[in-house]
Parts: sequence; C-alpha cells; structure tokens
Amino acid sequence: MQWNELLRKINTIHQTTFVLGERYTTGEQGAFAIFNQEGKRGVLKWIPGANDSGRLERASVVTDQLHVIGYPVPRYLYIGEALGGTYSIQLALPGISMSLSTTAEYLPRLLELNALQVDQAFPGLPDWHQEAVNTVLFGGEGYCLHSPLQQYSPVTATMLSDLQRLVSAHRETPHRENDVVHGDFQHTNILVHDDQIAGVVDWDAVHAGDCVFDIATLLFYSYDDRIVREQLWQYALERASFRLLSVYLAHLILRQVDWSLRYHDQKTIEGYLNRGSTLLVEMNDRFKRSR
Repeated sequence: MQWNELLRKINTIHQTTFVLGERYTTGEQGAFAIFNQEGKRGVLKWIPGANDSGRLERASVVTDQLHVIGYPVPRYLYIGEALGGTYSIQLALPGISMSLSTTAEYLPRLLELNALQVDQAFPGLPDWHQEAVNTVLFGGEGYCLHSPLQQYSPVTATMLSDLQRLVSAHRETPHRENDVVHGDFQHTNILVHDDQIAGVVDWDAVHAGDCVFDIATLLFYSYDDRIVREQLWQYALERASFRLLSVYLAHLILRQVDWSLRYHDQKTIEGYLNRGSTLLVEMNDRFKRSR
C-alpha cells in the first residue's frame, strides 16, 4: 500500500494539507498518524475494497451520537474511496492503548461506558447476534474461518466442533437487540491518558445487538487476570444469561484462534489455544452447576 500516494489523493479530494506521520504499532489492519499545517492530528486508515464506505458512515453516525452523551470516541472527518479501497480520517484522541495489567484500575469506568451503549442503536445497523451465531456455524468473511481449525490439528478440529455444538444449542437465547455493540472492546482499542480512559477507538464494525458482548470480549482478553475475570463474570451474569454469554465467548474463541493460526507466531497460537480450551472447560463446568 502506497500511503503517501493515498494521502496525496485525499488532500486533493478534500483540499486538505495532511502529511504522513508514524505508523501505529497496535491493530491488525494498520493505521497512520497524520498532521496538517494547523497541528491538527488525525488517524488515517485504509481498507482494501470499495464497499466499506457504508459501514464507515454508520460508524460515523454512532460515534457522533455517543459523543453527545459523553462517551470518549474519535470523530470521523472524512470517508471516501481511493486506490481500490476505502479510507477514513478521524480526529486523534490522546493516550496510549491500555495494557492488560491496568484493566482492574479502569474497570469501573469501562463498565460505565458499556452502560452508555444501551438502547443507542438506530435502524440500519446490522444484527450482531446473528453475525456471532453465523460465524461459528458457517464461518465469516475474512475472519472466523473454519478451515484453519479443521486442518491445524485434531485438537483444533475438536474445538471447532465443540463451539458449533454449543452455539447450535443456545443460538435462540433471548438477548437485547437495540444496544450499540463495538465488536472489539479490548485493550488495544481502549486509550489511557493522565490516568483516565481517554477514548475507545475502532468503531468501524459497529452493530446493533446486546452490548454484553463487549463485556464478554473484555473478559476473553483479560482472562488470565483472575480478579478481573471474576468481576467481569459477575457483571455480565447480572445482565445476561450464561447461555447467551457462552454463545458470545464461543465466537470470540473461534475468531481469535483462527486469526492466530493464520497470522501469529507459535507462542501466541499456543496461548490462545490454551485460553480457548480453558474457557470451554469452565463453560461446561458452569453449565453442570446451573442444572
């Protein structure tokens, strides 16, 4: 990807004066810091394919709406198509990505933010619950692929079958439908500045559904911290059934294991395989105790 050429085209289209800065080290897709002559700092992202402007426009509406009620979100400045892909420029927020070790410190504020997502969805947002179910049962587009798990080892093939059985059994569990769902509410997308949550970024795949999914996401990525894990379980179970949470955790296990098998090193693969296996054991134990 020729980022300088992309930015030149964007500057021509929008009559702006942005220059390219450093590449952000977090995130799987890649993004660059950009600056203009007035010192305004932005974030430039580009996705291959010219069919993503609709979802970015939805993300722009959602973030504008959340901003009004006090949610720290980036604001979209420009969305368009260039060089065979879709770009966006957002105002940059201060701070750095939250580390796993600081989750407990900020957990009360993160739960407050999740509560702000309740009933904030609007007509036209895609259905997250159905997406979570369908990816486990049939596979997703570019993520949640089944073939990597089927081919990697007997352990991962069995894991996929277990996840599919779990989701098949509980796919019709009642759930909220009108919350805003971030979809990737984890440490790399949560910014900290001056000992406060400064922002939640990467709303590009926003959906409507049950925002307890975002709590399940935070639980999955905080799982090794026992204190945080138990606090998140308690909070989530006060707002949703264990059956619903198991569907969402099944999606998260598949999503991360598939991605790691295709893009990460062996140590990372083994770490997420262990986490997925441990979570499946815990879910089975919880089901037995709830009977």
